[in-house]
Amino acid sequence: MNTDENGSVFICVHPWLHFVQFMQNENPCQFPKDSLDWGERMTRLTRWCNAPAIVHPVILSERRPSPPEPNQQASGEVTAAEKVLLLMLLSAVIAGAHSAAAEKPAGPVEFRAHVIEAKIPGGYAVLVTDLNKDGRPDVVGLTSRLTELAWYENPGWERHVLAESMRGLVNMAACDLDGDGIPELAVESEFDMVAARSRGLVWLLRHDGDPRKPWKAVTVDELATSHHVAWADVDGDKRKELINAPLIGAKALAPKYEDRVALVYYRVPADWTGPWERRVIDDSLNGVLHRVRVVQWDGDRREELLTAGFDGIVLHRAVGAGGALRWENRLLAKGHEEGAPRAGASDVAMGRLGKRRFLASVEPWHGNEVVVYTEDNADRWQRRVIFDGLVEGHEICVGDFNGDGLEDIVAGDRARGGRGSVHFFYAQDASGVAWLHRVVDSEEMSGSGCAVADINGDRRLDVVMIGGATANLKWYENLGATPRR
Repeated sequence: MNTDENGSVFICVHPWLHFVQFMQNENPCQFPKDSLDWGERMTRLTRWCNAPAIVHPVILSERRPSPPEPNQQASGEVTAAEKVLLLMLLSAVIAGAHSAAAEKPAGPVEFRAHVIEAKIPGGYAVLVTDLNKDGRPDVVGLTSRLTELAWYENPGWERHVLAESMRGLVNMAACDLDGDGIPELAVESEFDMVAARSRGLVWLLRHDGDPRKPWKAVTVDELATSHHVAWADVDGDKRKELINAPLIGAKALAPKYEDRVALVYYRVPADWTGPWERRVIDDSLNGVLHRVRVVQWDGDRREELLTAGFDGIVLHRAVGAGGALRWENRLLAKGHEEGAPRAGASDVAMGRLGKRRFLASVEPWHGNEVVVYTEDNADRWQRRVIFDGLVEGHEICVGDFNGDGLEDIVAGDRARGGRGSVHFFYAQDASGVAWLHRVVDSEEMSGSGCAVADINGDRRLDVVMIGGATANLKWYENLGATPRR
């Protein structure tokens, strides 16, 4: 402990451990019997703690000795009242130090690129999930230019075929429905940008004992332009429902795609080969419905949905249960406000800056902007463009890549058939205002699909991307410091 000329006392505080020992009287602090000077008391306390610590200035009192009161016992031991005061003081110091540490951003981290597949023409979507129950996340890479859907086994990335003879593959999502530790896969195929040519087949794939051999496929639905799929527990009953987002309505035509498009869902039937009843979530969406993302919005048992499309970013929330379940659909943000097709949003992800929620978006549809939204005190979402240099953005993800408690952003760039790069944006504070931009794998990844996961089990978040024009599938190893958990 040090003091300055103004009587400020600088206390070295080791978080919790020594103070708990102090409060339990494992080693009571003894003070001189002839003085109750607070500066000396704190000096003795600090010497007793004697540990690496956070230095924090606290104004205690003027530095002059205080004689004992007539009835005060100068026993040299800390009284109960003094312990309470010290507890309050040190709790404030520690809380302030931890708060400052949580809000102080770390710098960017290095990523090392690893090739999973060097030849996957027109790579479009990527999925990360453990497909063989070995505790390691595997990778599924999808392209509409091949009729095979394959997965790559971590760590050697051996390729295994999941399904064959599927044309127009477009999206997939994983969920372990039967609890055997190996997920089932929802897959969408027969997609086309022209609704009249797009059957929009939805499948459920399940392994047949050996996940390295082709899986069984059962038909779920046929809905024109089925384009994006997800699993979510929308009613909080611990069972997932299947969400299906068609891209456009049946009458929609390029370039403005003027028609309504319906977001739908299915409850999983007891017999998976039986009929899957299609139910409507929202049939008032306009133009293009590009992405549906599952989020935990309210902190309850239910999961909610965010959609990105021409309308902007919309929150879909189920209320009620059983036959009385209904949907509330709320427009959060209009996204990029321009005439279609340069309208709305292409993708959305929800992240956190400490305790504060934010939204990250690529705008407009297939657009050039990376956008961050933060809530104001009136629950309105404030839009901030943090980068406008993408050639053709597509998907966006969030993750705390540098372990500072502030989630960062990663976005790919399809580059309209050219060679794109991977773009990282590191949060510089908890306000969501300042972001540090870094480019990785320059002109070597035209990222169409993106996922964030710990691929090698080192407790750092890595990134997986699949490239269209670059025709590759890679994972980017996070080489930053191991986060404390």
